[in-house]
Amino acid sequence: MKTMTAVEAKNSFGRFLEAAHREPVAVTKNNREIAAMFSMEDIHALANGVLADSLKDDVEAGRLNVIEAVMAQIDLNKRLEVSRQAISEGRGAVADDDYFDRLRERAMARIS
Repeated sequence: MKTMTAVEAKNSFGRFLEAAHREPVAVTKNNREIAAMFSMEDIHALANGVLADSLKDDVEAGRLNVIEAVMAQIDLNKRLEVSRQAISEGRGAVADDDYFDRLRERAMARIS
């Protein structure tokens, strides 16, 4: 992966874009990686490998752009990890008939 400083990227933005079109480019500031530039082709390939089917459908239908979909997938993955952790610690809800009955009752109470 190519690396450019923030100053180089700013002063040679056209060269920066061309480099990102060929391969991902890491951007550094004060010798620390602070950002990366990817081509949209790379983003679409990444999204194709990591997005849930429903998010792929949203991109295909134009309801989300690919970046929004990737960010939504990241958020979903974080929420799933929190839920998995809660379940492993015994704090999860058991999705049995009683659970769904209570859920249905709460939903009906909101409707009326």
